[in-house]
Amino acid sequence: MSGNGRTPTRVIFLGGLGEIGRNMIAVETPDQILVIDAGLSFPNEEMLGVDLVLPDFSYVSERADRCAGVVLTHGHEDHVGALSWFLREVPVPVYGTPLTLGMARKRLDEAGQEAEMNVISAPGRAEIGDFRCTFLPVSHSIPDAVSIAIDTVDGRILYTGDFKLDTAPIDGRLTDVEGFRALGAEGVDLMLSDSTNAETPGRTPSESIVGDGLRDIFAAASGRIIVACFASNLHRIQQVCEAAEATGRHVAFVGRSMVNNVEVGRELGHIRVQRSTVVDVEHLNSLPLSKTVVVSTGSQGEPFSALSLIAAGEHKFVDVGPGDTVILSASAIPGNESAVHRVINGLYKGGADVFHSGTSPVHVSGHAAAEELAELLTIVGPRNFTPVHGEYRQLALHKKIAEEVGIPSDAINIVEDGDVLELDEGRVRRGERVRAGMVLVDGLGVGDVGPVVLRDRRVLAGDGILICVVTIDSQTGELIAGPDLISRGFVFEERSRSFLDEAADLVANALDALEDDQATDWTILKKTCRRALGEFVWRSTHRRPMLLPIVIEV
Repeated sequence: MSGNGRTPTRVIFLGGLGEIGRNMIAVETPDQILVIDAGLSFPNEEMLGVDLVLPDFSYVSERADRCAGVVLTHGHEDHVGALSWFLREVPVPVYGTPLTLGMARKRLDEAGQEAEMNVISAPGRAEIGDFRCTFLPVSHSIPDAVSIAIDTVDGRILYTGDFKLDTAPIDGRLTDVEGFRALGAEGVDLMLSDSTNAETPGRTPSESIVGDGLRDIFAAASGRIIVACFASNLHRIQQVCEAAEATGRHVAFVGRSMVNNVEVGRELGHIRVQRSTVVDVEHLNSLPLSKTVVVSTGSQGEPFSALSLIAAGEHKFVDVGPGDTVILSASAIPGNESAVHRVINGLYKGGADVFHSGTSPVHVSGHAAAEELAELLTIVGPRNFTPVHGEYRQLALHKKIAEEVGIPSDAINIVEDGDVLELDEGRVRRGERVRAGMVLVDGLGVGDVGPVVLRDRRVLAGDGILICVVTIDSQTGELIAGPDLISRGFVFEERSRSFLDEAADLVANALDALEDDQATDWTILKKTCRRALGEFVWRSTHRRPMLLPIVIEV
């Protein structure tokens, strides 16, 4: 309770802290909850078989009747990708700019999910339940991104979303610095700011410089050009289209999300390309290689993305060969480096010339670097500050930046998923933590893959499985058949028959010792098989495959 006996406003961090992606924050008053963003992340190499990672939003779903809505700051997957799963449990209105809602609608349609969509303007204002919201336009690597200021009875919360202070954005939509200045002059009690590039010194280059790099590469290319980038990076796609038209090339878009996002972008005027320039990928091979550009998904090396299939020579319509040019116009998300390198190696093996951010100016970040972060903090001058969006080292460096521009250390809170900050009449303190974390999506299964399943998958991937099948008399416990040992991913059966036979003999001896007691309990029999087999396997190989005893009673 606050000093006046009223429950304070709470800011609940459900994702995006200590990691890249899964961004989700809830602002809670005594009566209502407003959710900001509903993002996902992609699995790391240890999450075997996992397709997507969602935030655990059970705190909100358990209070769904109090949720006033969800505001989307922009259309990137790490901010909107979990929306369909969220709306299944919390069916509330969705708020966003036209492009953000257009991209979200495509995803919801694919999931068969309905939602009430409400368009916001930036700059603009809206009342969402009890929350008075002010929206400011910001420059990012996707059009129509916004920051949001939320006025509550306990004070003003400013959430920057993803942004940078690009002085020459290709769509002319500048970050509204004067709007931030005005908010700061009125007073910001708690500022939450993007930390993705906090460890990058200086300022992030303008998106417009990528166009110069693309034009130079296009002018020198003799064969087909393939450009891989994020499907949501419409600024980049627009510059590719301009470079293609300047060199008399046709453009084909490849990848479901790429096709969908370009369709929305063209409808809303963010992609401006002549109709005659665009061709269907099915008709690509009817044109000379020197007259074609392929814009594809797969810049992160995703196994079944268009670029990965092209690099492996398995794409239905697009191949790569000597004289072709491939441009990876994106940086690798942490954890994806090996997958990206694998794709680059495949492209080189195919004979292509490959350009990427490590060798050429074909990518710039959409996030503010350290100097820009300091500038915005100085402009706003918040009473309290919390860095968000980033791994812990990035949050810590953003805190240091804030201290250097004069924000007191005791007014800065570094938080992690599940942490809660309470805003009480302009003052901020830590509240009681809530449940938060990761929900893993594997195929159609949501939340049924957890630490135990992942541990088993890692064991199977590392040492394989050894199955022991025995048949016993259900009355006497006598061994009738077996043990039969089946190896998968442990040893090659044809070359290890003597080893497996010796192991089977040891298991048979152990089971024979139980016959005198007429032991027929499955638990005892399986434990005996597992112990005898495990000791022998470890002693002989120093490996620990998964051991699966199967007891059949007749």
